[in-house]
Amino acid sequence: MDKDILYRFFNGSAADYEVGQVRAWVELSPENRRELFRERKLFDAMLLLADHGKHNIKPTQQRSIYRPQPKRMIRFRIPQLAAMLAVVFALGMIVHSRTGKEEQLKTAWYETTAPLGAKSQVTLIDGTKVWLNAGSRLLYSTAFGNQNREVLLEGEAYFEVAKNATLPFDVKTSRLKVRAIGTAFNVKDYPGESTIETILVEGKVEVSQIEKTGTEPNEVVLLQPKQRLTLKKNTNEMFVETEVGEEKQVMPKTQEIISISKIPTVETTTDLMIHTSWKDRRWRIESEELGSFAAKLERRFNVNIAFADNDLSKYKFNGTFEDEPLEEVLRALELAAPVKFTIKGNQVILSRNDKFKDAYQSLYELDNLNH
Repeated sequence: MDKDILYRFFNGSAADYEVGQVRAWVELSPENRRELFRERKLFDAMLLLADHGKHNIKPTQQRSIYRPQPKRMIRFRIPQLAAMLAVVFALGMIVHSRTGKEEQLKTAWYETTAPLGAKSQVTLIDGTKVWLNAGSRLLYSTAFGNQNREVLLEGEAYFEVAKNATLPFDVKTSRLKVRAIGTAFNVKDYPGESTIETILVEGKVEVSQIEKTGTEPNEVVLLQPKQRLTLKKNTNEMFVETEVGEEKQVMPKTQEIISISKIPTVETTTDLMIHTSWKDRRWRIESEELGSFAAKLERRFNVNIAFADNDLSKYKFNGTFEDEPLEEVLRALELAAPVKFTIKGNQVILSRNDKFKDAYQSLYELDNLNH
């Protein structure tokens, strides 16, 4: 994207067609969104540097924009550009800059984030509640709640959508769009992970794939509560999981909606709702391989986890945690699997604990007989 167009977009002087170009470009890929964030931070920092030492803007001169209210406010002075960049990054929001009296307010984008090692919650201007998991970001425009209810997600978020029959709520990830009117659901799409997942808790959602051009196909899948749709990024294949005992999907006969019977559907004995428990005080894990569990721990506690023996990543783990620190979680692992841990700074190394296997040798032999 041309930098001149981006800077005109930031300061509100871009033409309408240029605003449209920027919005379309941002939606094409997560990398484009990240570039927008980087350029915006630099732009805001330069504005702050230019203003510093000259004059303060009076409250009556400031534009009123919606911001999620942080739980804690830290105030300090900014003596240099490096500090300004840090502050702009910490705010986690793209704001519309000050312009001349005759300039009209143009569409800009807000960003709210949950850094590694933390979670965050925000209530959007339409009343929708959003929980962001660690290492996630949410992007939405100044037109949100008026012209549209569209958000862009990178990472994982849980949504409780405020009802609005005339303005559906859209969540766009790198490859999927999830549409709801008033419902609760979870969406996960972390860069580097091989799948994208949507879990419906209540209500109903329509899920469609986003093409590389940034457009959505006409075909969508309608999910029922307690169903999870998974998209494999490398093959573009989708399948739906339904909890055992739940009613099967009944689809209306329409060309716009494809029946779940046309994509693989599997039954699972796993309580799919445990995959939304990351936002609660009680975090539940059920039959999860240590490899994927370790990835969650890395984001949750902002650490790096390595396996001294790659075979350990295949062991499955069950557990329930209530705000336990990392060491307590790792001790629980030691009690449930042949694993021992070492912590050096923010590096965690998981290695094999042969004493565990010796102590429970009879269980291993029984497991081998069953297989």
